[in-house]
Amino acid sequence: MSTPPLSHPLQPTLEVRNLTTQFTARAGIATAVNDVSFSVLPGQIMGLVGESGSGKSMTGYSIMGLIDPPGKVTAGQVLFKGADLRTLSPSAMRAVRGDRIAMIFQDPMMTLNPVLRIDTQMMEAVLAHHRVSRETARAMSRDALARVGIPSPDERLLAYPHQFSGGMRQRVAIAIALLNKPDLIICDEPTTALDVTIQGQILFEMQKLCRESGTALIWITHDLSVVAGLADTVCVMYAGKIVESGSVQQVLEHPRHPYTFGLIGSAPSRNPRGQPLRQISGMTPSLLNLPSGCAFRARCDRASDVCSTPPPMQLVDGQAFRCFHPVAADEVMA
Repeated sequence: MSTPPLSHPLQPTLEVRNLTTQFTARAGIATAVNDVSFSVLPGQIMGLVGESGSGKSMTGYSIMGLIDPPGKVTAGQVLFKGADLRTLSPSAMRAVRGDRIAMIFQDPMMTLNPVLRIDTQMMEAVLAHHRVSRETARAMSRDALARVGIPSPDERLLAYPHQFSGGMRQRVAIAIALLNKPDLIICDEPTTALDVTIQGQILFEMQKLCRESGTALIWITHDLSVVAGLADTVCVMYAGKIVESGSVQQVLEHPRHPYTFGLIGSAPSRNPRGQPLRQISGMTPSLLNLPSGCAFRARCDRASDVCSTPPPMQLVDGQAFRCFHPVAADEVMA
């Protein structure tokens, strides 16, 4: 099958519909991504937020077609510019991946080959998808390194990954993702290993890229402060499901789901000086043994008997939340 066609500018760059990804283990079946749906428009930045084990990264891998056995995408559609990526042949998917869709991983060594020079790896990423000269590919690689703040890019092109610090390797991985100016970039906490100054520079470059080129961006993170300054929209995940979504201003200033409310309330900046940090009680349930109904109910002080049945997704003024007892719209964050 050919690669997805270009689309109308108003069409979402990515539309995920009822995506489900499961892992089969001896103890049973773990549903890491459970009926997830969202869309990202051209030039839009979406934050995908949740604590460890919520399914954020698995959602990204599922979109990219990077789920290996015993994992499997069992249901749903991944529409990239109107074409379902799940129907593409392996060769067609390879043509899309790295060119029109790029992913930046938390660990840069998932991107970099330790035995090849940086120029070899970056130029291959260009030449694999575009008919340009090696000189043009080298110039593009040099410019990409400079864009992410790597000094002396001509010299750095001749280095090997082990000659870079962890933060520098991550910047190289980000530069490779930006090389072909993709239509969609999925970022899996790529700035975790970077210092604050470089993190700010990378976030600025990402925003600039999206605004100027119309690239859609999914930023996977647990850091709400990054989402607040970077994203346009946000989806909050818990135990494999999206429990709340909307604009960044709506969700962060007026959260409706108790989990989102607790997540924001536990930020150190919202705690009075000298007082113990507030936290959400309990632990995330095992994906192998999820409770019936709302997965958050055992940790929620608003829970009642009705929460033992699956809560429907409600939509109010563009803000969606999956809860029988939502936080009142006028309830002020402490």
